[in-house]
Amino acid sequence: MDKRKKSDELMIANKRLVFQNEEKEKRAAELIIANEEIVFQNEEKEKRAAELIIANKELAFQNEEKEKRASELIIANKELVFQNKEKEKRAAELFIANNELVFNNKEKGKRAAELIIANKEIAFLQEKGKVTTDLIQRNGDLEQFSNIVSHNLNGPIGNITAITELLQKAGVDEHMKKGLIERLNVSSKKLEMVVKDLHDALQIKNNINKQKTVIEFAEITLDVTLSIENVINETGAKILTNFSDIGEMGSIKSYLYSIFYNLISNSIKYRQKDIIPVIKITSKQIGDTVELIFEDNGIGIDLKNSGSHVFGLYKRFHNHVEGSGVGLYMVKNQVEALGGKIFIESEVNVGTIFRIVFEDINKYAS
Repeated sequence: MDKRKKSDELMIANKRLVFQNEEKEKRAAELIIANEEIVFQNEEKEKRAAELIIANKELAFQNEEKEKRASELIIANKELVFQNKEKEKRAAELFIANNELVFNNKEKGKRAAELIIANKEIAFLQEKGKVTTDLIQRNGDLEQFSNIVSHNLNGPIGNITAITELLQKAGVDEHMKKGLIERLNVSSKKLEMVVKDLHDALQIKNNINKQKTVIEFAEITLDVTLSIENVINETGAKILTNFSDIGEMGSIKSYLYSIFYNLISNSIKYRQKDIIPVIKITSKQIGDTVELIFEDNGIGIDLKNSGSHVFGLYKRFHNHVEGSGVGLYMVKNQVEALGGKIFIESEVNVGTIFRIVFEDINKYAS
């Protein structure tokens, strides 16, 4: 009985021991989990501590910045107080300045009235200056023409005088008289030609007030080619045109015709031997500027030695061809009378390029 009781007690004790062991194992597992949680929380606390350190540093920095800003605001306030005082002073100065300005405006009004009178006087003086300049220019032109007349008329007049004196002498036979009369006719025609050239040159400035009309470049070119058709056929000359950029402009037809005629006929007259003359005429427009370009393959001009005399009256550069030396002079004067400018590029035995520029086509409108 005792052994059986003891055995039952042992069994109960073993069950309690098993239960206690199971509880201990559960507790141990819970402790492991609790320890892992504690480790995790410690790590989080360390992270948070690090973040707090950084946050504290940032806070300290911000506090320093606030202190700096506070110092700056103190200085700014002082500056603002100073500026307000300066503004008050400036306001007082402006009040004085306004009073001064009112006075000055009244003075300016008086001065403006005086300037109007002065401007009228200046305009009058400028007009007198223009008249004076025009008179000086005209006197210069007259002096130039006087020298030209003296130089170019002396030759034929001297010949006529000498021939007349010979005809008046006794002992002159009929054969000699006939020869002298022929020479007299030649000198008379030369004199007539010189007088006509001078008359034509003088007429350029006198006729500038003629009515301007719209003129087509192609039409002018055709008129010129028809007038010298025989020369073109004899020489085989080719006249090539390109007026696609601008084909017309307002001008004086007789002047523009004369310009085209002289430049085209000169290119044919002063052609290279055994080479067909080719004349290219082109028009260009850039904004309000119109440019006419005449280009040939003729014998050219030695501009290095003769460039300053190209457009002079009775200036000739090639003696193997007959010419009066008036054509280019007429062209230059007609171009300038129309308000344009003429430029030349040339090489001996290569050709010549004439560029005529009208800078403001609006003033050439009809």
